[in-house]
Amino acid sequence: MGLEVSQLRHAWHIQGRTIYALLVRDLMMRYGRDNIGFVWVILEPMILTVGVMIVWSAMGHSSRGIKVVELVLTGYMPLTMWRHLTGPVVGMFRANVGVLFHRRITLVDLVVARQALEIIATTTALLVVYAVLLIAGFIDPLHRLDLILLGWLMMAWIGAVFGAMLAAFTEKHEVAERFIQPLQYLNVPISGSFFLVDWMPDWAQQLILLHPLVHCFEVFRAGYFGDAIVTHYNLPYFFTCAFLFTFIGIRWVQKVREHVRLV
Repeated sequence: MGLEVSQLRHAWHIQGRTIYALLVRDLMMRYGRDNIGFVWVILEPMILTVGVMIVWSAMGHSSRGIKVVELVLTGYMPLTMWRHLTGPVVGMFRANVGVLFHRRITLVDLVVARQALEIIATTTALLVVYAVLLIAGFIDPLHRLDLILLGWLMMAWIGAVFGAMLAAFTEKHEVAERFIQPLQYLNVPISGSFFLVDWMPDWAQQLILLHPLVHCFEVFRAGYFGDAIVTHYNLPYFFTCAFLFTFIGIRWVQKVREHVRLV
């Protein structure tokens, strides 16, 4: 028994080192050493969030009793995480085919390293954007840290596994790559990023809550606004969807190995 535990611990140590090496490799390849690199991950959501805030304010956009800046912050930052977890993964296996010659590296390792990097990057961006806006006095302090963390981790989980599904599916069906970007744009209006479920009529609430992402935004906003708003979410439904996507994602990544050409 002691030997098995020791072997398992050694295997996990090797796996951790492999994923860490892939993470550092992705970081250097994507952001480089000689420019602003990783800082752009923080600047991008800051610039776009401020841009949306300015436009909405200039148009007199109504946020129904809550600050526009807070509505945009709680909508755009989780959406940024989703975009980063499900966008760059398209064609990922083909782009990294060279490292698969190493015996210890698997497709699952590539997915875990890439998604871990995106989660770290967008989490850093969230902390910086929140701190800057809070210090500047544009937003109020959050109410419940536990729900904020839960909503953020829910988005990280479902975004990571859905990204794995997209990576595997587009590897096997290259024509599907053409449809990913349009579908991402179509997803934004129904994702819950820029509206609250409570603003909708009852029949529309039941329909929109079938979308798993809506629950992530509602939990995140429940933590940020507290009792100032009414939120609607179903955690058992979300976790059922997330577990299902996780199972499908792992299976698809494992099965697509035979379609990846080592040339």
